[in-house]
Amino acid sequence: MSQDETAKIAEQVSLLMQLDRTRHHVGTELDMAALANVPAYIASVFEQANAIGSDLSPAQLYEQVNKRISQLQAQVYLMRVEMENRFERDPARIYEDPLAISAYGERLETITTSPKSFSFEPAILAHGWYPAEINENGAAHRWMRPGDVSLACVPHLGTVDQRLEIEGYALEPEQLEELKIRAGETVAEIETGTTSPQHFTARLTLSGAALKSANYLPVEFTMSDFRQPNSQDTRMLGVNVSRFVCRPAGPEAQGAA
Repeated sequence: MSQDETAKIAEQVSLLMQLDRTRHHVGTELDMAALANVPAYIASVFEQANAIGSDLSPAQLYEQVNKRISQLQAQVYLMRVEMENRFERDPARIYEDPLAISAYGERLETITTSPKSFSFEPAILAHGWYPAEINENGAAHRWMRPGDVSLACVPHLGTVDQRLEIEGYALEPEQLEELKIRAGETVAEIETGTTSPQHFTARLTLSGAALKSANYLPVEFTMSDFRQPNSQDTRMLGVNVSRFVCRPAGPEAQGAA
């Protein structure tokens, strides 16, 4: 498009805006106050939206303030956790927020149908585990430490039916008798190895309807039998988890496996 053509279009747009402003009282002027101090303008928008329109008792006012501060703290915490735990630069694997997916729309089909495999790397947000260790192949694994519950938050495929497999082992096979793994209301099936009974594979089958738009799937691990590996290592250890594999559970799973 030439400069002359662009100028003609701009002139028509300007004319239409002036007509709107005159006939329908639509303001078309720039808000210079907003442009001069964007943070203050954004703050004023939130201030107006958060205004309380009725008289409240001191207890009710504290409840409202505490609720809103807690919401802000939760959002800041989640943003910080995401930033601190990113391991790779590929948004398709790590940052699966809907806004990020929209920027990579052409990859959405691949994201939801391609299996994902993780060692216990920083991409897995975790609580209740000893620090990650690296094996001879460069893969990360972690030992479960004593506590009420150990949590691992795994990047998933989105809102499609899928199956999550978790691989690991215990110091002694007897420890696995008390191991329970669940995601929400779904309890994992735990299968032990025939030749190595201390090794296990846990399987969780998850419906797409049960998966929310959050970036991660929280998986809970509980057990009561923790053991010390040797006299030099005084830690009390539960299971060691080394691999998370997520794949579609529907008809497309065969083609993606």
